[in-house]
Amino acid sequence: MALRPPVRRGMKELDRSAFTLVLPVVGLRVPVKSIGQVKSSFPEDVLKLPRMRNVVDDSPTHKLVLLNPQIGLDLEKASERLKALVREHDWQPQMHDIQVGYEAWTADDILKAILPSSSQAPTSYEQIGHIAHMNLREEFWEYKKIIGQVILDKSPTVTMVVNKLDTIDSTFRNFKMEVLAGQPQFVAQVRENDCVFRFDYSKVYWNSRLHPEHERLVKKFTEGQSVCDVMAGVGPFAMPAAKRGTLVWANDLNPSSYEALCDNIQLNKVKDRVRPFNMDGREFIRKAFMDYHELYKQSGPQQLPPLKPSQKPIPVTSPSFDHVVMNLPAIALEFLDAFRGLFACMGGGSTELNLPTIHVHCFTKSEEPEKDILVRACRALGLAEDKHEELDAQVFYVRKVAPNKDMYCLSLKLPQSVAYSKV
Repeated sequence: MALRPPVRRGMKELDRSAFTLVLPVVGLRVPVKSIGQVKSSFPEDVLKLPRMRNVVDDSPTHKLVLLNPQIGLDLEKASERLKALVREHDWQPQMHDIQVGYEAWTADDILKAILPSSSQAPTSYEQIGHIAHMNLREEFWEYKKIIGQVILDKSPTVTMVVNKLDTIDSTFRNFKMEVLAGQPQFVAQVRENDCVFRFDYSKVYWNSRLHPEHERLVKKFTEGQSVCDVMAGVGPFAMPAAKRGTLVWANDLNPSSYEALCDNIQLNKVKDRVRPFNMDGREFIRKAFMDYHELYKQSGPQQLPPLKPSQKPIPVTSPSFDHVVMNLPAIALEFLDAFRGLFACMGGGSTELNLPTIHVHCFTKSEEPEKDILVRACRALGLAEDKHEELDAQVFYVRKVAPNKDMYCLSLKLPQSVAYSKV
């Protein structure tokens, strides 16, 4: 028998007392010295409800061990071993009422008792530090406040519940949200990939579901390499990459993201390994490559200082960036046009400068996602679309973001014909 709270269809203001259930159960009158034996030997027979005691006082020498609600006074549904023990010791079963209160039910239990349909309850959310971020469908909007309060009550590490109000802005990658429950406090702190990130969630982009992708891509960067992070956000690629021993130039157009990026550089103690910028992406690509190479020509290989006294400095020997990260899936592919003729403007022969591997995140709705992404990349690079099969590239599936919309990461070696083209 699956226990359910009392049904309270249509409730809009949360009344926790309305979900109290008086439940008659069978209790075995057992000597105090035998309590441990019964609980440990017959776990399937003993009452198990969250935050509910299954042993209650009866007398100075005896206590009541409460049994599974499916077990009646005749003990017919109890285990054979328990029945044998009861006969052996002549323990007497008796009825006992318990009160199952609001605190014993899950968020799913409560919401299914409140909402018009009990078939599903919107209990899923993304957690960002102390914030629970929900994306409620329109059918639940009139119940949004009570949904938020229930989620807040049932999530020990959550102190604020918010609901997304519109789509993500493609320029600054933030979105409008409303507070459903809890005290408004949007500055969150999260840990990921051995790094700490602090930011105002109402002003920047953060998606905890991208943790595996952050980790996957950072593992492609090796010690002594250099990374140009064009749409860096608050630094989910830049911080762990720096800790792995890479030099990172990180940029974001959003002033709030840039502010958080600078803060996170200090928090993670990588100020000598990450250089922050607040520029347009295309402008940053061209300026960063030019400035990096000019610095190399003037000073030679850079040295990354150790993070610990026991470590040695790490030489960064490449005359140009080894990797480029462009994590703005809505429009990042379009920014590939910034690489047209870039190396021709930097000087140096085609064998002197290393060509970077560019990692571009993007969305596609195509039934042939790999072809669609490669063709779009060719278009942005100024190549004929039928050249897509000739690209030195890999297309990696990241995640599904909507029923007909997937996120991918295109990793391609910048073609020499593009880097040195005349524009």
